[in-house]
Amino acid sequence: MSRSELAEAVNAWLWRSTGQRYDLDGHHIAKYERGAVRFPIAAYRAGLRAVLGASDDAELGFVTPRRRGSLAMVVTLDGAWSPGGIVDEADEAVRFSMLNRRDALGSGVAASGAALLAPLAGWLEPLTGWADRPGPTFGIAEVEALERAVELPRQWRSAPGLGPAAVVGQLHEVTDRLRGAGDGPLTQRVFLAGAELAKIAGSMYFDAGAHAAAQRYYVLAVRMAKAADQDSFAAATLAALARQSYDLGNPTDGLEIIGMAQHGTRQAASPRLRAMLASREAWGHAQLGHIYAFHRAVDVAESSFADAGPLDTEPRWLSGLDAAELAGVIGARFRDLARHEPGQARHAVTYIGRALELRDPAKVRNRSFDLIGLARAHLITGDPEHASTLIGTALPTVTPGNPGRLGRKLADWSREATGFTSVPAVRAARGQVAELVGARPGV
Repeated sequence: MSRSELAEAVNAWLWRSTGQRYDLDGHHIAKYERGAVRFPIAAYRAGLRAVLGASDDAELGFVTPRRRGSLAMVVTLDGAWSPGGIVDEADEAVRFSMLNRRDALGSGVAASGAALLAPLAGWLEPLTGWADRPGPTFGIAEVEALERAVELPRQWRSAPGLGPAAVVGQLHEVTDRLRGAGDGPLTQRVFLAGAELAKIAGSMYFDAGAHAAAQRYYVLAVRMAKAADQDSFAAATLAALARQSYDLGNPTDGLEIIGMAQHGTRQAASPRLRAMLASREAWGHAQLGHIYAFHRAVDVAESSFADAGPLDTEPRWLSGLDAAELAGVIGARFRDLARHEPGQARHAVTYIGRALELRDPAKVRNRSFDLIGLARAHLITGDPEHASTLIGTALPTVTPGNPGRLGRKLADWSREATGFTSVPAVRAARGQVAELVGARPGV
């Protein structure tokens, strides 16, 4: 049998055996063959055993995964993609973070390969367990109060003093409320509030360079979004997780994650979501030097965005992808591609310049990323003095003592400018960067 034929046979067996429809396909089977998913949900393992005549899971090569440590990624177990399993995982994550704040903020060891992808396997499979949750439902006033509690954390980049501990504390409250709650639209709204808090915590940890903790909260956000029946939010979170993989220099992982997001939303993705995911796909191809695949992904991103409706018709988690943001992302990716093909740098200058023209002046952080990205592109085009001027414009927007990702991007520019240290403007700018973010100007 082909992969698709095997998947269809398993789906047919499950329908006959359980009366429930499943969505196994050749994409899943390929993941199993490559070992990206090492322990599928119980229904799929049972179907594969029946169709292939295997006596046990081990005969199919499926081995029960083990936990790898307190902050390591948690491999998907049978119950992890059920409402009860998701609540248990959220509870474990927040309790660890609250009791071990210093360890949670430590850099940790980021997962990659199968250790990163396996916990996401259930995203492409049906959520199980709602029938086993006949407990009490929420009241509308309680749900609205929990949703209001997410409003401030959404603005965390402009909220002084708001750290991940506060967001994790709010997530703990949501988790407590979800324990034992029955199915229903209001329960799903609470799961979405939890998913937003988990994604915000992941982004905060990512910004602080605590990559292991960021990964764990991003995966938790995907799971909670699955329980909320909000595939669009889950896909946006997968896009954030892929961005982290690219930032860590793991483009293959990022492309795998984006492929999962695209596959899981293939039937219902809005044009704006398709544009976001295509821009993230282009990111991976740029890092790998896949010129033609990169241009194809950029074409999809731009054509999908052209079909998108007004921002006020989109869910709030997609409202950040406006024309300026898309131009900035594509421009930065052209800069990545220029490391393999320097002639692509001129496109980076054009796109990032357009982003700066379109940016809302109030979005200071976004403009700072644009300025640094444009400065890095001008190093490639051989204009180090202009690059230094742009860095000087960006520096006042960086918070001393807590530069976050902006500081890391400035350090990247400083490192890339090493070959231009004979230019006085470059030496001066590198010295300022070193003073702000602790980079060594001689490196």
